[in-house]
Amino acid sequence: MRTGIAHAELKTKQRAIREGFPPTMGLHVHRAISWIGRAETCGTDDDARFIFLWIAFNAAYADEGEFQTIQPGERAAFADFFGRLIALDDQRRIYGAIWQRFSGPVRLLMENRYVFNPFWQHHNGITGFEDWEE
Repeated sequence: MRTGIAHAELKTKQRAIREGFPPTMGLHVHRAISWIGRAETCGTDDDARFIFLWIAFNAAYADEGEFQTIQPGERAAFADFFGRLIALDDQRRIYGAIWQRFSGPVRLLMENRYVFNPFWQHHNGITGFEDWEE
């Protein structure tokens, strides 16, 4: 089931408009599109596709703070970028991808303590995170 623009289409569009990108933005767009291409090669392996699309997403937003005068924290940059994506997603493709197509992997990721920052804060002995499990 195709739900987005194919890698080849994205690459063609990127090549047509990249002259107007700031240098670092061009690199991030290039990387994100490359990971989208890798995700397309996964066949029926939805887990691998999800991981490669997640990497593509991170490649796109990771250093967006450098384009602002005041650099927000990583969480704020993520929230801002994802908020803008959702605002533009009038067909709710993101919602469908996350909660209908990938709900199992997303829920497993959310329940994994190793990707939960308070777990690592507690594990590293930082005061105030003793109740991380709550």
